[in-house]
Amino acid sequence: MSEETGLEIAQARSVYRRLLLSIYVPTLLSSVSLQALLVLLPLYVLERGAGAAFAALLIGLRGLGMLLFDLPVGVLLARLGDKPVLLVGVVAMTVSTALFALSDNLWLMGGAAIVSGMGFTAWMIGRQSYITDNCEIGERGRAMAAMAGIMRVGGFIGPAVGAVVAEAFGFGPAFIILSAGSGAALFFVMSFSRNVPPEVQPGNAHLANIKEIVTANARVLSTGGAASVGLQLMRSARILLIPLFGHFLGLNITAIGMIISLAAVLDAAMFVPAGVIMDRFGRKWASVPCLVFFAASLALLPWAQGYYSLLAVTLLAGFANGLGTGALLTLGSDLAPAKGRKEFLGIWRFVGDIGHAGGPLIIGALINLATLGTAAIVTAGIGMFSAAVMYWFVDETLRPHK
Repeated sequence: MSEETGLEIAQARSVYRRLLLSIYVPTLLSSVSLQALLVLLPLYVLERGAGAAFAALLIGLRGLGMLLFDLPVGVLLARLGDKPVLLVGVVAMTVSTALFALSDNLWLMGGAAIVSGMGFTAWMIGRQSYITDNCEIGERGRAMAAMAGIMRVGGFIGPAVGAVVAEAFGFGPAFIILSAGSGAALFFVMSFSRNVPPEVQPGNAHLANIKEIVTANARVLSTGGAASVGLQLMRSARILLIPLFGHFLGLNITAIGMIISLAAVLDAAMFVPAGVIMDRFGRKWASVPCLVFFAASLALLPWAQGYYSLLAVTLLAGFANGLGTGALLTLGSDLAPAKGRKEFLGIWRFVGDIGHAGGPLIIGALINLATLGTAAIVTAGIGMFSAAVMYWFVDETLRPHK
């Protein structure tokens, strides 16, 4: 082992230890709870007789809550600091999960879905800001990738745990138990996170501040933001297109689920190499290949002929997504200006969430206007365009550090 490699390993361990109890443990707890909720909620709604349309509406309302709160979270971070926003986010997720168990009122459930989305946005941007404040630029890639990787681990633990609990005790108790999981995350944040002093700003001209930040960072937001939208769009497309193509190929639900699970394992396993690549070689060394391989996987979907070919394409998508673990979080942190950094993180998240929220709508429109294959090809084209923008127009943000 070379001296340089030994030093990198020591630095990585230092970062992971520093963030273990304040960020990583509560991230795992909240991710297991959240991913279980997202799987159980539609089934719960159907059991209550509200119908599939309302189940889809609840998921859409959660996305709306995320979009509505992206910019306000940036303002709150600047005014209050990281820790209060982290606490608000976890409390909102905890309370909203419990509300689903306590009432059959559809209006209350819709409100709980919006609060859940708002809480997740506060929790997500708050963690990004916390890592930015507590890690040097040469550590952020590994720190962000580890957090995103842990979220992916929660993504395949949560649904299994939620299903077992709901099968054994019913939906209501399951939601209460999931809420308790988020409450445990709240304990860790309250006990172990540092309270970074806020950026105190005089006056209440929040909209003027945001407008000023957007104007001053127009090039960064239009180039890096375009790449962010493209990646989030492909992530949304993957979730929707792979099951549809599996159904089109005549595969049963078990086969499709196995394909997606295997890709999820590969996806989650990539967070360590993704972080090392970003911190050793540069952010674009991870993000550009991520976008290219992701676009290639979507472009290959129409050529899948059966189980194994669809598995190969889905594994390529999982590898690509894993290669981009934490890439958008790290890039946003690096690009954020010293003045108004926390508001910038809210704006950056808002731009990315446009792609995340708009992805299913775009895919649905393309399927209605043309075919499933056309939707995959067009989305792949958008992904390749995003890769070109990232390569040619987004500056490498990793700088030599001591």
